[in-house]
Amino acid sequence: MTESIPFVRESEATEERAREAFRDIKNALRVPIVTLLFQAWAAVPRFLDLTWRRLRPSVLTVEFAALASKVGEESRTQTTGWPVADHAAQLRGRAVSEAEIARMREVIELFAEVNPKLAILACAVEAALAGKPVGGVGTSGPHREEERERPREFRGVRFSLVEEREAPPRVRAIYEDMRATMHLPFIETEYKAMASYPDWLEVWWRDCKPKVTDANYELLARSIGVAALGASKALPHGLFLSQDLLQTHGIDEAKRAELRRVTGTFARLLPSLIINVELARRGLG
Repeated sequence: MTESIPFVRESEATEERAREAFRDIKNALRVPIVTLLFQAWAAVPRFLDLTWRRLRPSVLTVEFAALASKVGEESRTQTTGWPVADHAAQLRGRAVSEAEIARMREVIELFAEVNPKLAILACAVEAALAGKPVGGVGTSGPHREEERERPREFRGVRFSLVEEREAPPRVRAIYEDMRATMHLPFIETEYKAMASYPDWLEVWWRDCKPKVTDANYELLARSIGVAALGASKALPHGLFLSQDLLQTHGIDEAKRAELRRVTGTFARLLPSLIINVELARRGLG
């Protein structure tokens, strides 16, 4: 049985350092939600605070945006030849409106943008927790404002999430099939967002499921994982999470071991998630 991962939702964060980190993470990534990776780190608030303050300088650079773009491009280019059904047409056949399909596109574009960044950060923190050197390659120098590639703005995108315990039978059955097929320890935010449009989740999963068990899928997931790991080593600013530093901040060995397990889980899951989001994005046209 897969070990569970504790998550601290935004509404459940009680420590000010976690709440402040959550606010800053959303602003830095320009997203309306705190993703599960950060919610998992928030189970140890001091770790979230300590780690985010050391990741933030890299996240705000144009170099980081370029690294994430390359990781995302790995999925876009390698899936070009994969057959993907016209999900939008199928949804129209189910009387889904153009306005709803447009909202679905906004949601999936958000995750297509942010997930490569999360994959890099998960790999960076996993390596740092193992005592390996991470980043510190520096930046190419100050950029004039007009030369900067501004991160895409998604903070205005609104969507609801269908939690497992609240899911209607139709959605719950898909969740269970996804867990079994992809060996998921939890249902990720992307799928909960898609489930607010059950027809979308159903159409996408029917198309995606056969690909998940294909050898090419596993090869691509490994390739994306390698790309994310390589990008983590090229972070502009170094990330150091020595045992002495963590111990000084009250993070003992038991907590460090748990953080290594949790972070490793995300480093493993995110490449596949990047692929699945790309398939959903292509399906909507």
